This record gives sequence, C-alpha cells and structure tokens, in this order.
Amino acid sequence: MHGVEGINIASGELAAIVAPPDFAVELILDYLNHSDGLLYVSGNSSLILPRFSRFKLSFDVRRAFTAYQLMQILEEAHQSMLFIEHDGFEDEVSHSFIEALFLGMREIARDGAAVIVYSYKMDRFMDFIVRNADRFIAARKVNGGFVIWDSGVEMFVHSNNRTLGDLYG
Repeated sequence: MHGVEGINIASGELAAIVAPPDFAVELILDYLNHSDGLLYVSGNSSLILPRFSRFKLSFDVRRAFTAYQLMQILEEAHQSMLFIEHDGFEDEVSHSFIEALFLGMREIARDGAAVIVYSYKMDRFMDFIVRNADRFIAARKVNGGFVIWDSGVEMFVHSNNRTLGDLYG
C-alpha cells in the first residue's frame, strides 16, 4: 500500500497506528489515490468518516458496535486493505477475546491484505495490538505537520498538502 510520504504499509502487513485523526485521513486519501479495495471498519462513533465526502470517495464501510460484530466482519473481509478504527469497546471483552480478534486480523494480513488498526489513543486493546503487530506507527501534530515514530525511526512530515512531502529526519 502506498501511504503518507515515508509510510508504506505493505500487503501482508498488520500495522498498529496511534495518531491524530488528521494523520489517518491523509493515510487513507493517499491509499485511495493509488488503489481501491478499501474496507473501513468503525464502531459507535468515528472521528474520521465525517471528514470524507461520500460522493467523491469510494470505499466500503462496515460498523462494528461490538467486538463480536468486528469478528464477523473480519471473517467476511475480502478487500486488499482493511482500516479498522478502534473507538473503545475493550471494556466488554476479555484478554483472550482481544487475542482472538488480533489473530483474525493477522490471518487477513497473512492472506495478502494490508491491515491497519487505528486509534487516536492507547487503551488495553491497542496495547495488545501494538505489542503484537508487525509494525507500530505513532504520530502527533507539531508545527503544521506530524512527528512520526515508525518502528523506531523518527521523522517530521509537513501537512500542507495531501502527500505530506518534505520529510525531515
């Protein structure tokens, strides 16, 4: 998958991202400029979906209001990229169910899809995903751009355009 300049989520990779919603929007827009076949999964409330025009962009959207619904969506997924926006259902699930969800996500990635599990904050669910994912990316807004930590590499990216060019190290 193409990504924000300097961020490339490969097919077969499970990535955990903790970042502001603006970063996720940029990542999705860049992916849609190069590919199709995106399944966007969100829960009760999405911080990202309202930022898109449904008339200008084309991707599949599914809602998972419970962890069990998320498991069902994972079983039915066939798209080349899954973007899962986590919004905090971790109170209803046990550690073993979080592990089962992770294994379902990892299986989809191993079957060739790029899988991103996104949240704007850390919690018990994201902690498990971050510790076990193929890759962890964290970003925060700073001075008109983003400071990004990508599996140990730190970079600064301006956000004055959609491709987020002008990398600084």
